[in-house]
Amino acid sequence: MMMKKMKVACILTLLSSILFIACRKQDHLAAPDVLVNFEANTLGIPAAEDSILIKLKLTSSTPVDVPVIINVNEDHLQYDQSYTSVPALAAGKITVIVPAGNNEAQFIIKKKPGVFYTGDEKLNLEIYSSAQPVIIGAVKKLELSFGEIIATNVSAVINGGGGDFPNKVFIDLSANRQNPVLRTNWDLGFYTGPGFNVILNSSTAMMAKQINKNDLSLVTANDTLGFASEVSFSLTNPSPTALPYIDYPDGDLGRTAISPVFATPSENKVYIINRGTGVGNPAPGRGWKKIRILRNASGGYSLQYADIGSPTYATLEIPKQDAWYFNYVSFDNGLLNVEPEKDKWDFAWTYFSNVLSYMGTDVPYLYQDFILINKDVSVSKVMVTAKGFDDFGADDINGLSFSTAQNAIGADWRSGGGPTTLPYVRTDRYYIIKDADANYYKLKFTALTQNNERGYPAFVAVWLKKG
Repeated sequence: MMMKKMKVACILTLLSSILFIACRKQDHLAAPDVLVNFEANTLGIPAAEDSILIKLKLTSSTPVDVPVIINVNEDHLQYDQSYTSVPALAAGKITVIVPAGNNEAQFIIKKKPGVFYTGDEKLNLEIYSSAQPVIIGAVKKLELSFGEIIATNVSAVINGGGGDFPNKVFIDLSANRQNPVLRTNWDLGFYTGPGFNVILNSSTAMMAKQINKNDLSLVTANDTLGFASEVSFSLTNPSPTALPYIDYPDGDLGRTAISPVFATPSENKVYIINRGTGVGNPAPGRGWKKIRILRNASGGYSLQYADIGSPTYATLEIPKQDAWYFNYVSFDNGLLNVEPEKDKWDFAWTYFSNVLSYMGTDVPYLYQDFILINKDVSVSKVMVTAKGFDDFGADDINGLSFSTAQNAIGADWRSGGGPTTLPYVRTDRYYIIKDADANYYKLKFTALTQNNERGYPAFVAVWLKKG
């Protein structure tokens, strides 16, 4: 009997040890590695720019400050003679700190003023080491050219900021570069082209309704009775009556909520603005404004704006600047830059005020993971049944039909999902993009999420030809 008890005790001890080891192993597997990568393998500094911001991306945030050391190998360059960096180079290395709670860090490479660059100058950067809990990922090398590049192969994860979709992200394929901007930073965009057109921030569910007054000081809360339910998005009962209060999603400047600004001041009416919602779950309301827009004597715009109940208003002058398609304004912070210069982005990923067919009619509806193309960019969709992505070459472009509507891709690249299912990337299609410089790329989306979190979609693009 004593021998049996000893055997049972030994077996129980052995099982406990196995369970302990298994739990330790499961605990280890439950915590995936935190990887640090460059955002791209190749980047270039165009001749018109004097610096470039380079980002290090982590697959998740770190609980502590993490130093990352980058080796710098010079090719036809010498530090402090032809370039500098922030942080400064020391013993051939740049040390970048990833702050606790963050999933990215950045450093700057600057050209030296007065230096002539031939285009042969390069820096070969390599992530050399990082502190725990961060380890080096696959994209550990970056070639930085001191001249504009045309990227031939692009593979990127879009930094949308996570499941609340806080960013609108502008992507430039030829420069292999993306520019995330907090989508609540601005309110209105003022067209810099030949017309006088104003757009809403379509990434915050903004709406605008004109009222029959043209003196902002005479508008009171009584002029907005009933607007809370009328001038707003409804996800449960969308209404076609709200459709005139959004900018039509194809980007047609003749179909915006705010009418073109007339030369005769008395023709320009007051608009009540629902600024939509901010970032979060639930998303906070951004409040309401009353505005009136006029043309100014300098050929730009004059914006009058105030809170609904205010007897006075502020005025802001907005010039036309040809380098951008739109000049942007925040009711909180005035004039500011939002999108890159007009020829420095091809498409944008964003949360978006779209139109949905509902019970046989168009209604305004909010979309996630929406793709917009820039003006002077065009897109054609190709189904894999016609030709596979890998097999599509430059000669296959002939005969394709291209669209310049800003929603030419829209949500077409993914499924719609549903109350109990997540959307997914459609693998039966891809897109041919022609940029403003006549570079043709084939583009396909490869992921909707990273680590099961939305807000980080991925794509690949391959250069086909120019012209």
